[in-house]
Amino acid sequence: RALGIGGGGYDYDIEQAVRFAAGLPNNSGTVPPRRADVINLSVGGPGFSPGSQAVYDQARAAGVVIVAAAGNDGASQPNYPAAFPGVIAVGAVDINKAWAYYSNFGSWVSVVAPGGVGQNVNNENECRPDGVLSTGTKDGGGTLVNDYVFLCGTSMATPHVAGVMALMKAVAPSLTPQRVAELLASGALTDDLG
Repeated sequence: RALGIGGGGYDYDIEQAVRFAAGLPNNSGTVPPRRADVINLSVGGPGFSPGSQAVYDQARAAGVVIVAAAGNDGASQPNYPAAFPGVIAVGAVDINKAWAYYSNFGSWVSVVAPGGVGQNVNNENECRPDGVLSTGTKDGGGTLVNDYVFLCGTSMATPHVAGVMALMKAVAPSLTPQRVAELLASGALTDDLG
């Protein structure tokens, strides 16, 4: 986890979390017993920073596949860290593999995955929108209640891709971030939806 309650924090906090997960020197002075193979970043914003780019380059050079949410502005403006070179930028589609109206898009987006929409496209159940079922915590009158909730967004699509990358690494431990990028670019892992 890179940010605090309600998503509070700064790029620096995310960079330190990435450095830690990648087994690189960081402000905590510690590294995990085994570095991460895949990092999921369901965070982002419009600001580009050469310092941040350097952190993602270092993590990728250490062998870490980095997957980040493209953002929910329904716009083509790049969102970072997703738009950094070497990071897999994930947009969202609905249950019919159509562009989710909120998902950012453009040539900088690497892949799309199910992100859900807040409506019942498939008429499966009137009580449930076509969101992604996830764990969550609700504040029920001052008491935290763990529950399952339906959520929508590129932050819901990104863990789908990170999970697939983790499964790929489990089957092929020598798979490098560069090879993953080549497979994505060649269309070997995806269907071209336009």
